[in-house]
Amino acid sequence: MKLANAFALAMAVLWVLCSAVIWLLPSFSWTVTGWWMHGMDLSAMGGWNLTISNFLLGGITAIASAWITGWILAWSWQAVGGNNRR
Repeated sequence: MKLANAFALAMAVLWVLCSAVIWLLPSFSWTVTGWWMHGMDLSAMGGWNLTISNFLLGGITAIASAWITGWILAWSWQAVGGNNRR
C-alpha cells in the first residue's frame, strides 16, 4: 500500500508540474512531446487544449493509473520475493 501511495503522490506532483510547464511554455512543451514520440510530426494535431476539465480528469486518471501500477508492482514483488527481509 505504501508503494502504491508513493507512486500516486509522485504522479500527482509530476502532473501538476507538467501542466504548469505546458501552460507557461506551450511551444517548448510541444517540441519536447515530439522528441518523446520518436520525432513524430505533431503539427497536424494543432496544439495544446489545456482546460481545467482536461487538467482534472487527466490528473485523476494518471494518478489512479500510477496507484494501480504501484500496487501491482508491490504485489508482484511480494509474490516473487516472499516476505524475506535482508
